[in-house]
Amino acid sequence: MVGVGILLGLIVIVGIFLIATYNGLVSRRNRIKEALVAIDVYLQNRYDALTQIAEVVVSYATHERETLAQVTSMRAGLNKQPPSAEKMKQYEEVDRALSSINFQAEAYPEIKANENYLHLQRTINELEEKLSASRRSYNSNVAGYNTAIQSIPTNMVAGMFGFREESLLEIAQDKKAEVNLRNILGR
Repeated sequence: MVGVGILLGLIVIVGIFLIATYNGLVSRRNRIKEALVAIDVYLQNRYDALTQIAEVVVSYATHERETLAQVTSMRAGLNKQPPSAEKMKQYEEVDRALSSINFQAEAYPEIKANENYLHLQRTINELEEKLSASRRSYNSNVAGYNTAIQSIPTNMVAGMFGFREESLLEIAQDKKAEVNLRNILGR
C-alpha cells in the first residue's frame, strides 16, 4: 500500500513537472511570436513612411517612378504574409530598392526643405528606434527560449513535444558596413 502511494506521488510530481515545463515553453514561444508581430507592425509603418518619402522624391525626380512602382508591388505582397523570419528578409529587399530613392533626395535641396519630407524623416527615425527595441526584445525572447529547450531537463520535454530552436534576427553585413561608414563620416 505504501509503495502504491509513493508511486502515485511520483507520477503526480512528474505530471506537474511536465505540465509546468510545457506551459513555460509555450509561454516563451508565444512571446517570440508577439515580438515578431511587433516588428512586423513597425516595419509596415516604416515602409508606409518610406513609400510616402519616395512619392515626394518622385514628384521631383520623375525617373524614379519605376523604382516606386517596384517597391509598391513588393510591399503589397508583404502585407498578405503572416510575420516570419522569411518576411523580415523580404523587407530587406524593399529597403535596398528604397535606398536608391533616398539617394535621389540628396540631389534635390528643395525636397529636403519640404515640410512633409522632414516630417516623414522624423517619423522614420522614430520607427527605426522602435524597430531596434523590438528586435532586441525578439532576440532576447529567442535566446531565453533556445536556452530553455537546450537545458536539462527541459530539453527532454521540448523534444517530446516538438519544440524547435528559433533563429535570431541579425543585421545583414551590408547594413553593418553602412552603419560603420556613417560612424566614420560622422553622419
